Amino acid sequence: MEGLLRDLGRKWGYLRSHKCFRLAPVITATRLISWWARCLLHRSATTTLTKWGVRIFLPAHWRGIAKLVFAFREHYEPELGYLERVLSPGKTFIDVGACYGIYTLAASKIVGKEGRVIAFEPATRAFRVLRENIELNSLTNVLSYPLALTEKKGKAWLYLHPNIGCDSLGKDHSFTESAEEIATESLDNVLREISVDHVDVIKMDVQGVEEWVVRGATKVLNSSHPVVIFEVYPECTAPLGLSPYGAWELLDSLGYKFFVVDQFGALRREESPPTDRNVVAIYEN
Repeated sequence: MEGLLRDLGRKWGYLRSHKCFRLAPVITATRLISWWARCLLHRSATTTLTKWGVRIFLPAHWRGIAKLVFAFREHYEPELGYLERVLSPGKTFIDVGACYGIYTLAASKIVGKEGRVIAFEPATRAFRVLRENIELNSLTNVLSYPLALTEKKGKAWLYLHPNIGCDSLGKDHSFTESAEEIATESLDNVLREISVDHVDVIKMDVQGVEEWVVRGATKVLNSSHPVVIFEVYPECTAPLGLSPYGAWELLDSLGYKFFVVDQFGALRREESPPTDRNVVAIYEN
């Protein structure tokens, strides 16, 4: 009971501090209740992200990303709004760990027809929805790949988590027994194969594999110095035997400085890695 109360308190604290709840608590709460009912009835939803004029299909799963996107929409994460500050028509955005594609859809509209979005999602169950959302919006500037980006080409086992969007190449006690074999590749190799020589922004949400993604992207990081948005989540690196702050340390060695985006879009400098949140890395050398 104590653990349950602590978990409920943590979730209530997260909801109460979220920008969307602060701006519209009744609407946000109503959406969450509506999503709970939809999940009981196994009724998926297609909702609109009005800010960018795109629609997103969300399967009816309570655990995972769908309820957050349904409830928070454009305010899903502060870094989503930050894209408008670092992307503009004609630029190139890389979405590593795209899941259902909320970042992909927003970036596609921001960069426009002359820009490009390249999305990677290794989980079959999420990639299927990503493709559906790309087709739902008739996006012609998006390339999508069912790949896990690491430091090299190969094969790996992707372990499936009860929370969709949290699948990982490493697992702990919270994972199911299910897994699927997937293909891996480095970002540098993919960009070379499709003749992309400049990237403006990279977003990574790969459940602990961020260090491997960075190692496989050193060429583009050194040549383009893209803004990098990534998650710092030390607990996810342990099952993989990686440094808790490996991506941070590698980007630091390449001349990047680090910031977090608050709920209202302001950047705040970070001198040491925060835990369990997204970071924006900006090249400043």
